[in-house]
Amino acid sequence: MEKNKHTLKGALTKLPHYSPGDGVWASLNQELNELPLKTAAHSLPEYEPDERLWELIAKGPINNRMAYFWQYAAAVILLMGVGGVWFIGKKSGRQIAFRQETVDERLQASADQVTDQQYEKLKAYCETETLICASNDYKRLQNEYEALVNAATQLQQAIGEYNAEPDLVRQFANIEQQKAEVLNEMAKMI
Repeated sequence: MEKNKHTLKGALTKLPHYSPGDGVWASLNQELNELPLKTAAHSLPEYEPDERLWELIAKGPINNRMAYFWQYAAAVILLMGVGGVWFIGKKSGRQIAFRQETVDERLQASADQVTDQQYEKLKAYCETETLICASNDYKRLQNEYEALVNAATQLQQAIGEYNAEPDLVRQFANIEQQKAEVLNEMAKMI
């Protein structure tokens, strides 16, 4: 449906009038009466539409009426939904709350631990002094340290990037302390 029908009608009335000359109509009449077009026009089937079809055409397109109905129905549903949410929200009295936390840098688990660096130094020393490092006590401490390193790695993966659970951070600190104690015992043997 045209929104500005009156503007369109006004513009159409302002268009200049033009009537073609008699020669144009005569030329069109002659071309329509030529033999190939005339025979083709006579071979076209004729069909007379039903009266009900003319009534539907006179009423206008059905799609517009259905579109108005669906727009109205959508508007009603939308208003009911907004009203329902507002009513339920007002009835429940719930509020949205948030909080902001800052990260304590001391609780951040760094990838390079001092104990691991010292262990690497002891390991390098053991490559030159094999007598002490070959003892059963030293190997037992070395295996215990490596088991603690594996446990710390798994715990660090469980903690994740943001260290959200304080219990896991405490366990990680405890494992690091155990690693330091084992490393001290290994250093005392050398």
